[in-house]
Amino acid sequence: MRKSKAMSAGGRTTLDQDPVVQGILKAISLKRLRPGMKLGEIELASAFGTNRTHVRQVLSHLGSRDLVTLIPNRGAFVSQCSPEEARAVFDTRKILERAAISAALDHFTPDMARDLSRLVALEKSHSHNDRWDGLDLSASFHVEIARLSGNPVLVKFMEELTLRTSLIIAQYEMPGSEDRCPEAHPGIAERILARDKAGAIAAMDRHLADMQARLKLDGRGESDADIAAIFQDLGIVPKARPGARRRD
Repeated sequence: MRKSKAMSAGGRTTLDQDPVVQGILKAISLKRLRPGMKLGEIELASAFGTNRTHVRQVLSHLGSRDLVTLIPNRGAFVSQCSPEEARAVFDTRKILERAAISAALDHFTPDMARDLSRLVALEKSHSHNDRWDGLDLSASFHVEIARLSGNPVLVKFMEELTLRTSLIIAQYEMPGSEDRCPEAHPGIAERILARDKAGAIAAMDRHLADMQARLKLDGRGESDADIAAIFQDLGIVPKARPGARRRD
């Protein structure tokens, strides 16, 4: 069977690397686009200097990943998770993270140890002033453990779940909560590198429990925002020029 032109070698669609997709995901992860906010086609097309057909493709793609909810005759909205769904995501992550650690340690090699150590060192050296890069590195740590398991399906699920977790955090994290992922990851990695399967799994369980404890699972999403201003503030798109025209 021939691979679709829309698919990359790694199994992702080419839309995953689309600048509008990446911009929306970045704004969600940084809690600027919050669950429940409307994603207007005209506003997005204007902000990114593209057309509405392209924006519809992007929103449809994000809808297929449950990151955007498409409502007929109303438009597209950043998806909202119920408290029950948020808990289910963390329960699922606990199962898959345990499986990833177990599978990785069943065939752990020196090369795998070097890859994991390199990623932990990169996260530790990262300047935490850049929240987006920090979130990206945090997700990469969990995806890397899945990759070390040697199971590509598990990798795909972990990529989706880390994105879903970002959406849940954007919706439910209590104000002033501190991200302690950079502190937790080295301890998990240390136990993996020591081939301590039980210790690594226990450390991962504590890490996920701490992430979930920072959530207030009775929060509510917002519905209105200046979409263009959000992307401009984040440096994703340039400031609008006076007299600039929208493209349809």
